[in-house]
Parts: sequence; C-alpha cells; structure tokens
Amino acid sequence: MRQKYYQQILFILLITGNIFGQNWIQSQIYDRQLKQAISNYNEGRYATSEAILNKLLSNESGEFEESALILLLKSQVALDQNLKARETSKRIFSTYPQSPYLMYVMESLGDLYVNEANYESAYRMYHRSKSLSDLEGHDRTIDAKLLNLIQIRLPQSLMNELLTLETDPQSKNIHLLARANAEILNGRPDDAAMTLNQIDPLSLSNTYSMFFETLLRASYEPPSPVLMVGVVLPLTGDQGELGDAFMAGFYDGEKSEDASQQRLSILAQDSRSDNLRAIMEARNLEKMNQIKALICPLDDQSALAVTSALSATDIPILLTNRQQQDLSEVNEKCFHINSTLAMAGKKAAQYAVTTLGLDSIAVIAPADQDGEIQTDAFIKEVDRLGANVVATEWYSGEPKNLRRQFKFIRKVAFDLLPKEESYDEALGMDIDSLDALFDISTEDFFDLPKPKKKKMSASDSSKVVLSTIQGIYLPINKDDLAFIGPQIPMHNLDTKVIGNEHWQDISILQKENIGPHLDGLSILTNFYQPVMESIQYDGDALDAYYRGYNTAKLLTGINAENQSRQSFGQAIEQIEFHLGEGFYYAPESGNNKVNAAFQVLEFDGQSFVQMGVFQGDSLRIVIPQNP
Repeated sequence: MRQKYYQQILFILLITGNIFGQNWIQSQIYDRQLKQAISNYNEGRYATSEAILNKLLSNESGEFEESALILLLKSQVALDQNLKARETSKRIFSTYPQSPYLMYVMESLGDLYVNEANYESAYRMYHRSKSLSDLEGHDRTIDAKLLNLIQIRLPQSLMNELLTLETDPQSKNIHLLARANAEILNGRPDDAAMTLNQIDPLSLSNTYSMFFETLLRASYEPPSPVLMVGVVLPLTGDQGELGDAFMAGFYDGEKSEDASQQRLSILAQDSRSDNLRAIMEARNLEKMNQIKALICPLDDQSALAVTSALSATDIPILLTNRQQQDLSEVNEKCFHINSTLAMAGKKAAQYAVTTLGLDSIAVIAPADQDGEIQTDAFIKEVDRLGANVVATEWYSGEPKNLRRQFKFIRKVAFDLLPKEESYDEALGMDIDSLDALFDISTEDFFDLPKPKKKKMSASDSSKVVLSTIQGIYLPINKDDLAFIGPQIPMHNLDTKVIGNEHWQDISILQKENIGPHLDGLSILTNFYQPVMESIQYDGDALDAYYRGYNTAKLLTGINAENQSRQSFGQAIEQIEFHLGEGFYYAPESGNNKVNAAFQVLEFDGQSFVQMGVFQGDSLRIVIPQNP
C-alpha cells in the first residue's frame, strides 16, 4: 500500500516537473520571438515583425501578450493597415484597460490619424499620450510630432475648445502656439501677437522655442497672404547634405527683401534619400488641404516615383532639380523649375542655328543616358530648323583621349571642302592665278613629262586648319572639362564651340593651354553662379542652396487669386519672365510646364560675358548679373 502511494507521489512530481519545464521552454520561445519582432520593427521590416507577432499571439502567449499587441499595433500603423490597427487597439483597451503602456497606444493612434490626414484627431491623441507619460524621452518624441502638426493650419475652433478645458501649462502653451500659427496663416498677425503674449516661456518645452521665435517675428509683419507649401527632400542619407543646403537657401529666399507678393509657410518632410519614403511623405503632405503645392528637390528616380504616385491628385508639384525628361507628360500638374536635359539640347540647337546661323554642326557627347538625351534633342531640333548635323561622335568614361573622335570629325571636314579645291589649295599652294599672265601654246609642252601631284602626309593633314564644320556641340558631363579642354586646340578646327552647364569651371578655362584657344566659346546654362561671399557652401551644395533660394523667390513673387491649388497652378503657368539670383524662369512656348530660360555665356579668354537669356524661342538681351 505504501509503495503504491509513493508511486502516485512520484508520478505527480514527474508530471508537475514536466509542466514547469514546458512552461519555461515555451516562455523562452515567446521571449525570443518578441525580441525578433522588435529587432525587425526597429530595422523597418514591419511586415516581418507583424508576421512574427501574429504567430506569437495565435498561441497562449500569457505575459507576452500585452507587449506583443502594442508592437503589433505599431507595425500595422507603419504598414498603413488602419483597419487592422483599429481592431488591435480595441483588443488592447478591452483586455488591458489599465495598462501602463497606453501612452504608446495613444501615440500609435495619433500616427494612424496622420496617415488618414485626420489631423484634428491626431492632435488630440498625441496630447492624450503626453498626458499619460512620465518619461522624458517619450515626451520629446510626442513634442516633435505635435510641432509638425501645429505648423499646419489647424482649426481655431479646436484650439479654443481645448484651451477651455486645459489645465496643464505645457499643453496650454502648445494650444496657443497652434492658434497663433493659424492666425498668422490667415493673415491676422495682430491677433497672433495677442495669442503669443499669453504663452508662459518658462513652461515652454525647448522643442517649440525656435518655432515660438519664428511666430513672434511673423506677428510683427504687416498683414499679407501666407502660402503653405510642403517640401519633400533628403535631409538624411547619402543626399542629406544637399537637402540641408536647399532648405537653407529656401529659408533665405523666402526672407529676401523683394519677396513682395506673399510669405510662405513651409512644412518639410525627410525622404531619407529613399524613393519609397519620398512617395510616402509626398502622399501624406498631399492629404493636407492646407498645403497648396509640393516642392521636390529630388533626383530623377525619386522625382519620377513621386510625380507618378500623385498623378491622379490636384496638387501642383515643383521639381527643382534638373531632370532628364519632361515629367509633365506623366503628371500634368508637374512643373520643371530648372528645366530638363532634353530642353537644354533643344535650346542649344536653337542658339546654333537661329541665333548664330550655323549650317554644318558636329556633336561629341558622352555615351550615357544624359549625353544621349541632350544629343537626341539637339539633333532633332537642328533637323527641324533646316540645318545639318554632319557628324556625331561618342565617348565613354573619362574623355582622356578623344583623338579618334576628332580624327573622324576632321575627315568629315575635309570631305566638306568644295570639289574643285585640292589639298594643295588647303595648304595655300594655289597657282591657278598665274594662267592669266602668259599666252602659252599647249603644243609646246606635248613632250614634257606630266608633273607629279604632290601628296599630303598624315602630319601635313593634321596641320590644316579646317572651317567647313561651323560648330561643335559638346554636352559634357561634370568633371569632363579638365580632360576635354586641353584637347580641343590640338585638332585645328576653326569652329564655334557650344557647351552645356558643365563648362562653367573658369579655373580650368583660364589655363594658358586652354583659354586663348577657346576664346568665343559659348555655353548654355540654367544657372550662372552669382558672387555672394557670405554663402558657406561650395560645389553641389552651393548649387542646391541657390536652387532653394531661387525657388522660394519665385514662389513669393506669385500672385495667386486665392489660396487654392488650382489658383496656384494657374499662377505658375502664367509666369512670363522671372529674374532670380543667377537664374531666370520663362516657360517654353507651347509648354508652360518646363523652364526654357537658358542663359548664353560667352568666354572671352579670361571670363564669361552674359550675352542674353532665352525667352520663348528668341534670345533676350539682359543686364548682366555680377559678370
């Protein structure tokens, strides 16, 4: 009997030990899955994180359920799965109504409402999250999100309602900032000044300090319309430096003295140098009715992605970087502020044929997409205008040796000599003019041997200066000038050299073995860098700064009839001629979506002289800017 009793006790202990072992093992599995989901979420792999969490929650996850649900909610919001996110939040509220993590749930719901462009609800949710938090780091995160929201023209009725009930000094300050911003955007700076006077600076978070100062300065300005624009650009990632420079220029341009028509309210979003992120941020900004246009300093791929994604919307898109092709064919609300490569080739052809009257033209271009686009547009326009492209040569990589290309062009130039001319004539050996001085009978010379025709050697041929090709178009790439510049004088072509924007490096052109031989070189460019010593940028960053500066100046000069997207688009289309800093804007005749105001600069052996700027199809003489 006792032995049977001990056997029962041993069995119970064995079963209990197995259960404890199984619970511990299962707990370790759940813990590992949760950590894996967190890692994937932090690395931006939200779909993977969601899949792991759904698998975990399909079991009896016990103590891990609450954390898994909150992370699942955040993953679903990040994936724009708003319906699923709503169901998950309901499950959290019903299962864990007193959860200490509700501040994260409220934050996620705020993010969800931002995705849906429901900014009033988002504003409420972020404030609820802030009221539930006692963590400094979380408060800073919420303040950053609230700062983005209050820069939008939120309804003043919402702020008045919340201010009536608010008792927390910090939250009250935020409501007042939002109301003051709306008053300024509505053209009532005096009302904004009275609202800002109610803010207690001592209880204002550092996150809002700069915005508070900006509103204070704006409240002293005279009443004027304020245009709200969204900016999608890289502020981080491999293009972050260019994005920062663009925004610095944009702010300076908006504040410039001659920004007379209206002021700008700017809401910038970081594309993180990523195409998909650029699309997401552009879509979010487009949902905001207060934003009347998108400014997109993006590269070719990102610009194409954004314009395609928003092609069915009504928001105007201003592309401020030079693009390869006309994207208004993809999205009719798209405007090319700094033109296209195709337009650069077309204007170079118009300058060569219409302005200079050239008939026979050769082309040497890089064998890449940029070179092909400019060359194709150039040849097409030359043909339309009735002139001839007699030779087209290509090079790959760095143009260290273009002997083959120039040799072929010289051969074409020789072939273009009139048939009655000989190589001797080309060398200055013409003796036909002596025939008229003597009356000689040919019979006296019947027995004389026929003179041998002098043959020209290859070295003699290369010394002949040829002028039968009247112009050479060289749409080179950046950094090619250092290689190409010294080679052109070596090939004895008496011809007009026409270049693109990448010929502007004056330090190379001023070298003794280049400058004197390229006197008369003409280049066509959208931008000619003015002299402004206070700018702390150089290279590509300097170009980005001026693109931002000139874009802002262009926008502040627009006189839209009303604050609507349609009115703004019409105002851009109606611009005839705009002068910026080293920059002009004048749309192409027949296509008011592409800037065709290319400047013509001529090199005089030492510096550039501004010859004019294209307005429509004609070259307009302008007063030089900082020559």
